[in-house]
Amino acid sequence: MRLRAAGQRGVEAHGRSGMNVWVPVSDGTGAVSRLLNAGWAVAPGVHFRVVAPQGVRLTVSPRAAVDIAPPVDAVAAAARPPRPMSYG
Repeated sequence: MRLRAAGQRGVEAHGRSGMNVWVPVSDGTGAVSRLLNAGWAVAPGVHFRVVAPQGVRLTVSPRAAVDIAPPVDAVAAAARPPRPMSYG
């Protein structure tokens, strides 16, 4: 269910046990910063990877299916490349 919820929002997510989900992102630092600013506790994926590309690792096991939408929405927003700044 958790991986399906991510996929429905256009987020590539991987996980086998249902406890942790790996979400590849193009800018790990930016994604972590955006999630922290949105009020979600998150750690950079660099602490959990050896060969995998940049990403964030999310622990989602205690979340019931009905409670998964808010964090998945936040991850979907944070995983997108940032919009260019406009001055003018």
